[in-house]
Amino acid sequence: MELERKYVTLSKQKGHAVSQVTLEEDLNVPDQKPDIFRIVHRQGEFCPDEIKGEAGKVKVRGIFHYRILYIGEGAGHMPELLEGSIPVDEVVFLNDLEEGDQVDFRWSQEDLHASAIHSRKANMKTILTLSVEAMKEQPVPLVEIPEAEEDLYVRTCPQKLQQEVIHKKDTIRIREDLNLPPGRPNIHRILWKEVRVQGTEVRPEEGKFIVKGELLVFFLYESEDEEKRLQWIEQGIPFRNEVACEECRADLTGKTEITLSKAELELQSDFDGEPRNVRVDVVLDLCMRYFEDLTCEVLADAYSLSREILPVIQACAWTSVVQIADSRTRLSGRIRLSENDAPILQVLTSGMQIHEEYAEKTEKGLFIQGNVEVWVLCATEDDAQPVTCVQQTFPFEHTVEIQNGEQVADWQIFLCQDQLLVAMLDARELEMKAVLQVQVMFTRTETLQVVEHLEEQPLDMERVRGLPGMVIHVVQPEETLWDIAKNHGCACESVRKLNELKDDNLKAGSKLLLVKEITGKQN
Repeated sequence: MELERKYVTLSKQKGHAVSQVTLEEDLNVPDQKPDIFRIVHRQGEFCPDEIKGEAGKVKVRGIFHYRILYIGEGAGHMPELLEGSIPVDEVVFLNDLEEGDQVDFRWSQEDLHASAIHSRKANMKTILTLSVEAMKEQPVPLVEIPEAEEDLYVRTCPQKLQQEVIHKKDTIRIREDLNLPPGRPNIHRILWKEVRVQGTEVRPEEGKFIVKGELLVFFLYESEDEEKRLQWIEQGIPFRNEVACEECRADLTGKTEITLSKAELELQSDFDGEPRNVRVDVVLDLCMRYFEDLTCEVLADAYSLSREILPVIQACAWTSVVQIADSRTRLSGRIRLSENDAPILQVLTSGMQIHEEYAEKTEKGLFIQGNVEVWVLCATEDDAQPVTCVQQTFPFEHTVEIQNGEQVADWQIFLCQDQLLVAMLDARELEMKAVLQVQVMFTRTETLQVVEHLEEQPLDMERVRGLPGMVIHVVQPEETLWDIAKNHGCACESVRKLNELKDDNLKAGSKLLLVKEITGKQN
């Protein structure tokens, strides 16, 4: 039987996998730089060049860039920068992955450590965690109401579905100029930089996304005057960008993960030709997933009084997004300097790394445990060590409420910095206050019973002869008018008229008079 079909695209999570890579490298101090007196700080980030999904595996290629800030030997004890990079070419195995599946990738680093082997060589070690998640988009044919046909009775039902409208990656480029405030000396060279993203917000609108947030830019520099003094600047740059997306609508629900993929600072001259301007060039990676809820009236069952109608049903498993939660959690604490650290004059800048350690579904929601590694770069009273970096790890706990007691089977957690404030209490103690943004996508696997087509066969005469010509039927719990009419060889409309029913709602225990209409006679 020819049937009209409407296709919807349903997503199915294929699985996720994690692989860890240990990176280590020795780095020589260039001839033009002074010997290492003391290593102060270190930073690193992974820049993926290629994420390629193949059968059973994902190839990850990229470069891990790292920077080491150290105090140089000599009269000035000026901070100096060492930079290096390590190529990464790894395979993350994911057994269920097939070519053509969509792959989302994340990375994180743990235990980034830098030490001096001797005065002209440093060592860097870290553990790079590579996480991949695979999803398959499957077009599912839903049979709508067939064309009117004599002696064919059909039952449709509303089916709630969720179609992934947007699953894409995009980038935002932000270019801004920072000018030195009046009274600050000119820049001779930039010694160290920090660029962070905080307070992000993404809003879908018709044909575009609105992305807002703040870049926090910090740099240390050596002044151009005779004293070659150590100077620093920290400034927030608010941004608001539009990302074009033809499929985007204001009524879509979903999430966008924002990560910093590139941050460069370039010293430039101002209008007077003085080196007082710094060009900030930042690239943000966006991973966007947005859904629309659908209610489709689809064919559920069919029968005839003149022939056998056999619905052929195919089960289709798909992943339903139950809830997307965006919440905040606060934490605070104090950082006390060790006895070997010089007293602090001023806080220069600070940052954090967030690590999720444990997540469990409880009666109150999703319970998340983790820790935050907070580092603070400070100016000190010791001329032999003008800057130092203090670090401390703070644990956190947070519970994300699951709405309406929904049943969830899996979840994806994305943690990022929303705010961080560090203040001096005295020369040896700091106070930290932070707000973390916690995004969680709750999912579960559902099964959709799809009628693929209707097979027609001659009437089963043995079945027809076994049906009573007339019977009083007692309605059983959860029994429907459709089931009763189909099983007794009569039409629903005939049962309604014969029993003077106003609608199809039946009460368990009530009695219906049924008259067999199916005869088995061929026209």
